[in-house]
Amino acid sequence: MSSPKQIELQDDGWLRWAQNEECFYPLPFAGDINGTHDPGDELQGEADLPRTVIELKMNSLSSALRDKPSWIQKSQNPSIIAKWREEILMQQEGLPEENQLTHSMVDYVLAELAGYAKLFDKATGIEMGCCERVWKSDSLISTGLCDTLLKCVARLEDVPDGKKDWHPNSNNQVLDLVHPSLYPLVYGRTRVYEKDGAGNLLPTKHPQLLEHQWGMADFDTDVSGKATLASPYINNLDRRKHGMLYKVIEHLIGAAVPMWNRVLSDLRRPLTPPRVETSLIRLTYADSFVLEYIGVPCIWGGGRESLHPCPLEGDYDDNEYDAWLRTQPKRLLQGLAKYDGALDMIKQTIDLSNSRIQVIVKFANIVLTPDKPDYPGGPWHVEGMKNESIVSTFTYYYDEENITESHLAFRTAIRDPIYHDQDDRVCMDIYYMDQLGNDMAFIQHRGYIVTKGGRCIAFPNIYEHQVQPFDLVDKNKPGHQKIVTLFLIDPTRKIISTTDVPPQHREDYCNLLMRAPTVQRLPPELHLLICKQVKEGFTREEAEEFRLDWMKRGLMARDGLDE
Repeated sequence: MSSPKQIELQDDGWLRWAQNEECFYPLPFAGDINGTHDPGDELQGEADLPRTVIELKMNSLSSALRDKPSWIQKSQNPSIIAKWREEILMQQEGLPEENQLTHSMVDYVLAELAGYAKLFDKATGIEMGCCERVWKSDSLISTGLCDTLLKCVARLEDVPDGKKDWHPNSNNQVLDLVHPSLYPLVYGRTRVYEKDGAGNLLPTKHPQLLEHQWGMADFDTDVSGKATLASPYINNLDRRKHGMLYKVIEHLIGAAVPMWNRVLSDLRRPLTPPRVETSLIRLTYADSFVLEYIGVPCIWGGGRESLHPCPLEGDYDDNEYDAWLRTQPKRLLQGLAKYDGALDMIKQTIDLSNSRIQVIVKFANIVLTPDKPDYPGGPWHVEGMKNESIVSTFTYYYDEENITESHLAFRTAIRDPIYHDQDDRVCMDIYYMDQLGNDMAFIQHRGYIVTKGGRCIAFPNIYEHQVQPFDLVDKNKPGHQKIVTLFLIDPTRKIISTTDVPPQHREDYCNLLMRAPTVQRLPPELHLLICKQVKEGFTREEAEEFRLDWMKRGLMARDGLDE
């Protein structure tokens, strides 16, 4: 990885360290500078091909089996495998034929467990999550570190009720303890240190319509897995008051690196091949008039050529034609004959150790009470905006109490499927159902992970995620879920960080002034007048306005995803 050379205004409109940009990882905001993106537009060339509904069902089954306690040991027991097989096949009875997992599909999923077992790391507990590019671990963080984290966070939580920072529009259920949208870098107002290190301040330039950037910090990692803060501070976390929490965060980032290594490695390779058989369909490419056979899912076996000519005569509409097509003999998909080691292509090829990485830190609690016993869930979203260049998220659910099982769901932008006939809606409907359509966003769900206490999850930012609803177990007692989230910046980029930007809290500047011996000798009534002259940083009111503006822009970006 190349080292940064100098600070300059980049072509995309914001200040960044110039470098040799050999390869970027895929990011969600590949379109305009405002941070919105349309999965059906510029991501078409980069997004994944869709998977058929039946294969997604196979994937969901595999995820459920791998979430069982001691699943690796159980999957090596022939009697348990036989029992699982019998139960799964019984569950298919009564389902529409095209929605049933066949014997070959079930056998493939069960045989494939051996491949997933090879991906499990005993030292860290890291294993594949609900789908490719998502990883989880239930033993990554030690009990001792978790206990220390709880004690440190208790200091953040220990504020009067009137000063608790409830996230806007959360019905006072999401408590922000450290949130990056407060006191961000603001273009045109925040200043950054000049590249010569002389201590001068350089006004930032306004990158078109983006106004804010989250405050990220620099961390150095070594070969032993240790991470050390290289920046002077973490945004919105006072180092003097929370020095021990700083140390805990360093340990958490060190623990997150092996999971990020896996996510980034996944982003640099294609997905594994489909688990289902395909048919060789002859396609004609208009640009070259070349006939080529390609494997695509097709219910007609050998393709449309195997059908008799349509018997409908005269004028008939598409619905009549589709109705006739649905009466024709179909060849539903089958699982591959045997598991052939497809998961062996999943290898770690990226190593962030012994490098400098940039991370955004967030702490939040979801709080339920007898008066508000149900959490409705959150919106579908990716993290940050285009200028943060967040490539992966690490989430640690370090404490929960008196709540029902909670889930984190994933979905992603997809490309158009390979149509063997642009008018063959029947085949597309059966294999992709309602996921595709001319007037719909090309987005496909990838499953969910149970977010139980002690679990760590890492996933790429090209996957939208959503916190699913949950509620209190005992409606007469309060409950909570406590989460620390670490956002990894694309490591091939160097973004302006807290190394380059002084703290944005104006009250901190005032407090420093008040401690100056010269000021302390002045009458108290002059202190307020002096503070009013401070122009550096932002007031709390301004910071909250920035957060609301960030939320509006985030909503615009999500609307761009859903259109």
